[in-house]
Amino acid sequence: MSDSSRPSSHPEFWNVRYERDEPLFGAEPNAFVEEQAHRLPPESAVVELGAGEGCTPAWLARAHGHHATAVDFSETALATAQEWAMAEDLSLNTIQADVRTWQPSRQWDAALVTFLQLLPDERPRLYRLLKTLVRPGGWMFAEWLRPAHLTGDYDRLGPSRMDRMVPVDEVRRAFAGESHVCVEPVDVHLHEGSHLNGKAAVVRATVQVGAP
Repeated sequence: MSDSSRPSSHPEFWNVRYERDEPLFGAEPNAFVEEQAHRLPPESAVVELGAGEGCTPAWLARAHGHHATAVDFSETALATAQEWAMAEDLSLNTIQADVRTWQPSRQWDAALVTFLQLLPDERPRLYRLLKTLVRPGGWMFAEWLRPAHLTGDYDRLGPSRMDRMVPVDEVRRAFAGESHVCVEPVDVHLHEGSHLNGKAAVVRATVQVGAP
């Protein structure tokens, strides 16, 4: 596995952070997913990759009655997600897996990715995984920090390495040819807990996969 020397590539690093700073990325849903949720039919099956403590899939289950799944390699994060789901009787399942090697045996109506930090050589597999995870006609919503975040007038939040930034053109190429593709650079003020709070340069993708 590439990047094996970096602590943030291992679940132990994140277990410690989730234990220390709970909830690490806040308890509110991702704002972009919240904007796009109207596209999903009632009681959709939705999966988030790198879901952490699962606040976004939990919100989808709570607010819209969707059947949500949170995938992450941090045991600690998923334990919190399960506690939230049980406390509110939400339709939320958890899967402990590394998305860089995970091979799911089913498909969902929609897939989410928000600020998942992967290296350039790891991201192509992620893009392929997203397309195979989603049933034909389903949706993919994704948001990452883009390279301008480290060179422009933005707040210092998130990863500090350029190889963790995701270029707009890379995302457009990865999903070219799908039924509906909207990939845009956007400047936003993030409110994703104390660690992702401030002015940021992001790339947002709304993709309808395959043909309905």
